[in-house]
Amino acid sequence: MYKRIATAILLALATVAIGCSLGKQEPARADVSGEVTIDGKPLEKGLIHFKTVSAGSIDSIDIVDGKFAGKAELGARRVEISAFRAASGGTPGMDAGEVNYIPAKYNAKSKLTADVTAAGPNEFKFEVTAK
Repeated sequence: MYKRIATAILLALATVAIGCSLGKQEPARADVSGEVTIDGKPLEKGLIHFKTVSAGSIDSIDIVDGKFAGKAELGARRVEISAFRAASGGTPGMDAGEVNYIPAKYNAKSKLTADVTAAGPNEFKFEVTAK
């Protein structure tokens, strides 16, 4: 009796597990790497975001000493670059927070693109200016 119940439960769990795993598959990603400079010098610390052009996923990769390496979804990608530093001003005695000092034309309003391919190499160089 208990053996039949245990078998039925295991069978139900296996069916649910198989059904869930068939639902959504992760999109294919490839290695990406490259350099980011600001006014001709390596960007000390920041983030580079590879966004799906149409909508959806974002792959964010750390930039350290002007270099980045990670994985990004295949296809045409919109690229955004951001870097933060302490904000000036604010209320005395209170933390003013951080501000993104990379101009909007390289992040929120970015026209930068990258085509990430399975065959690679996916090496990109982005040269931005502070103005």
